[in-house]
Amino acid sequence: MFITQIDITGLNANDHDSLTRAHVAITSDSGRVLVDCHLPLAQVEPARQRHALMHEAIRQLRRMPEYRSGQREVRLAEGLLA
Repeated sequence: MFITQIDITGLNANDHDSLTRAHVAITSDSGRVLVDCHLPLAQVEPARQRHALMHEAIRQLRRMPEYRSGQREVRLAEGLLA
């Protein structure tokens, strides 16, 4: 999978449950995958939330059986996570 774009929607930080939540859409050469992400607020600076959510979505994607087994690999377009 060659990831060309990552979009984040529904970014929501809730102080009452100490989580940042968002929907992350990963667009690649083989289609689009939607990933629901949440991160503890205490671990992520507000300025780095989007970056942390992108990394979390890619981490979840790599845990899918076809990627975890090594049958397929995940590659990113240059500068995508910059």
